[in-house]
Amino acid sequence: MAAFTPPRPLAADDDTAAFDCGRDALNHWFRRHAWRNQELGVSRTSVICEAETGGIVGYVSLSTAQVERAWLPKAQQRNRPDPLPAILLGQLAVDRRWQGQGIARSLMFYALTTAVRLSEQVGCFCVLTHPLDDDVRALYAAFGFEDLPFDPARSMAVRIADLVRSGFGATG
Repeated sequence: MAAFTPPRPLAADDDTAAFDCGRDALNHWFRRHAWRNQELGVSRTSVICEAETGGIVGYVSLSTAQVERAWLPKAQQRNRPDPLPAILLGQLAVDRRWQGQGIARSLMFYALTTAVRLSEQVGCFCVLTHPLDDDVRALYAAFGFEDLPFDPARSMAVRIADLVRSGFGATG
């Protein structure tokens, strides 16, 4: 069984060209935009690598975002600012060779724990994501993400308060 590194920031010399998750849009973004966005401070991409070879096994990208109050369920709109601050889980992918081995779950756990940790320093209502399809929606739903019922882009979100209640980011 292969050993993997813990998530770490994407580095300039990482071989993004060898990564193939089977989805052209995610491969293209990772190869063409992940490092440039990192340099510009637009998003932060973290990677898990194979310990022996250093090859990238999976990645997740986080940035700040906002959620329009009108996108929330009616019961959650009352007495909320507009827009609401959020962390965007923009990209998450696992190389084909390593799919089905829990890497996506590890990256998701890392992303959600990071979001909760950040929310302790900077106000944040939720983690927002834009799933590509129903299979991806199911992965997010398993982590408590819910559809934003009035968002025309069909985004999903999980509230930071719900993540904390579920044990994400718990210290000591």
